Amino acid sequence: MKKFSYQFLSISFLLLMGTFVSAQNQILQIYKNGNVIGTYEASQIDSIKFIDNSVSKPVVHPVTKAVFSGYVQKGPYVNGSSVTITPLDEQLDQTGNVFSTQIIDNSGNFERKNVVFASNFVELKADGYYFNEVKGENSTGSLTLYALADISDVNSVNVNILTHLERRRIFYLIQNTGLSFPEAKKQARKEVLGIFKFALPENVAAESLDLAEDVLLLAVSVIVQGQLSSSDMSELLANISSDIRADGRLDNPALGAQLMNNVAFLDLDKVKSNIEKRYSGLGIMMNVNIDELKSYIKHFKDNCGFEQTLGITYPKTGKYGPNILADGFVEAKRTEWSINLYSMRAELPPGNSSLKIVIKTDVSFTCTACGVPFREGDQKCPACGNSACKPANDYIHWGGYHSGSEENWLITQYDFSLKGNTFTVYESGKPADVTVTFLYDFIIEYYENGATIPTKVKKVIVRAENEMAEDDEHEREMLIAFYQSTNGNNWIKKDNWCSNKPISQWYGIETWNYSASGKSCVRNIELPNNNLTGNANLTGLKSIYGLNILSGNKIESLTINNCGNEIPQGYSNKGFYHDEKNSPCNLKALNISNTNASINVNGNFSAETVTVSNCNLSGQQSMYFNSPSTKIGTLTVSGSTMGTFYADNSIIGNITIDNCTFVADAYGNKAYIYVGNKTTVNNCKGLQYIYSKQCSDLTVTNTVCNDIRCGN
Repeated sequence: MKKFSYQFLSISFLLLMGTFVSAQNQILQIYKNGNVIGTYEASQIDSIKFIDNSVSKPVVHPVTKAVFSGYVQKGPYVNGSSVTITPLDEQLDQTGNVFSTQIIDNSGNFERKNVVFASNFVELKADGYYFNEVKGENSTGSLTLYALADISDVNSVNVNILTHLERRRIFYLIQNTGLSFPEAKKQARKEVLGIFKFALPENVAAESLDLAEDVLLLAVSVIVQGQLSSSDMSELLANISSDIRADGRLDNPALGAQLMNNVAFLDLDKVKSNIEKRYSGLGIMMNVNIDELKSYIKHFKDNCGFEQTLGITYPKTGKYGPNILADGFVEAKRTEWSINLYSMRAELPPGNSSLKIVIKTDVSFTCTACGVPFREGDQKCPACGNSACKPANDYIHWGGYHSGSEENWLITQYDFSLKGNTFTVYESGKPADVTVTFLYDFIIEYYENGATIPTKVKKVIVRAENEMAEDDEHEREMLIAFYQSTNGNNWIKKDNWCSNKPISQWYGIETWNYSASGKSCVRNIELPNNNLTGNANLTGLKSIYGLNILSGNKIESLTINNCGNEIPQGYSNKGFYHDEKNSPCNLKALNISNTNASINVNGNFSAETVTVSNCNLSGQQSMYFNSPSTKIGTLTVSGSTMGTFYADNSIIGNITIDNCTFVADAYGNKAYIYVGNKTTVNNCKGLQYIYSKQCSDLTVTNTVCNDIRCGN
């Protein structure tokens, strides 16, 4: 570029050269074509500046157009979209009138006739809906695009993604570096194309490109569009424009990653079909060179230097439980078919992403006694200790899926030659999930995005319930405290209690691995007739399903707090139970609080006081104190939720049910109270029915119940 040239001549120099005789009484006159165009007193002048303006200063002049037209294209804008044309001066400030027009058909065409622009530099702004060539439909939101152009020698200007992205860079170059409009346009166009690693001949301006003819422009459009909504794409364009404004480079890796993600799973054949169908409907023949389009996209992906961050994801948990496809999932528990325990979940981006999963049995030998797999290095069965094994037969299934739970999976029947099943996602952009349960070790093969060989393979070990697993350390501590409080050293049987062995191997303890923590937790405690004495306390056994510790023992008091609150789906909690089959027990106090477990006391039970508080049972669960051999001095239930309360056949001195909520089951049943002793019901909600053997024994206050009955 030829720089401005400046010359400064001092008055003293002019005097020395004889230009002025006396600075006191001389004047300076400036002439053009023999005419005086300026007169100045010499005493008022200290220097004169001459500026060579022949190249650098833009030539701004009015322009008259009989027809001024163009196309607005992301995909093509729809009929009725607005276009404004604003004349600009050499610093790109508005000058003269602003002209408005509209797009006149669905090809994005606009025109304005017989118009006089105050300047040859103009800014075009288009706002409206457009045809989304990726999805094959009109956009759901509007999009604004800009273009800057010198219309001295052209009657048509197109507005597109390239003209939009170069706009803010052109403003910066002209207003901050002194470049002329042609120079700024040329540099900005090259830099914007550089984002995509594309190039155009120097004499081809971005505003001359036509989507119906130029595959390069179509490639840029789909890279920016991807699967984004119009609002998200508008934000992306704005962020890119801001990023490149000062230095012409896209420096933000997150923006580059978004461009890569946009094309990661594009179906370019569908793009070709969509755009050709659109133009065909307008009577315009268009034949996209698909090889050229794919070549542009490949060139961008291979050379742009940005990192793709979008892909198929496998979340840690699914709809039904831990996700077997997630990274780090390498061990599972053998499960019962009635439990929805594990998920197989995948989340695919929209577009042409695809996924096939193969699950197949990985068992070579099994125990002759219990059928549990022998694995490499095993000297004996990890479940029962048997040392004999046999070759596994071909009919051993890894497990299976729960029919009816599958979402977005196509699942084959069990293939005996494969020793497994194949699962295929049939629609990208939607999560795929299914309940799976396991019997034996298995292998998972992942075939992602059309791969013909596995992109990933992993082995999952399936362990029996009584195999070693990581225990919940809090529950281990609670069991040790329970052992000590009930004089465990004097128990009849206490195998492995308080040892380092898994708690599943402690006498009377059954565990499962179905808790939210994913660790081995207490399922049942069965210690009847085992010489337990003292004051027992059980706290924080989160997944306890059954408790039988009073029968035939001499426990003085029992406190159960915050137990049974994480029972797996498919199990209605058996909870605390003691019935006529059990040996008699005599307690001073039974205290139960903060549990979701059912309470069943049905015979051979006596206690001076029973207190139940802050328990949260479902409509299908009950509190049951209902046998003639159940004898309680005082029974108090407060702040709890339940389906039904039964105590009409037991012998109880006083019953108080205070501030409780009763809920019906799924069929609208229950929400009842049955009592046969002196009972006070206060401030309770949801009751459908109260029955008392003697009306004189029943007091109901601050409680709404429309059906209260007395007598046999």
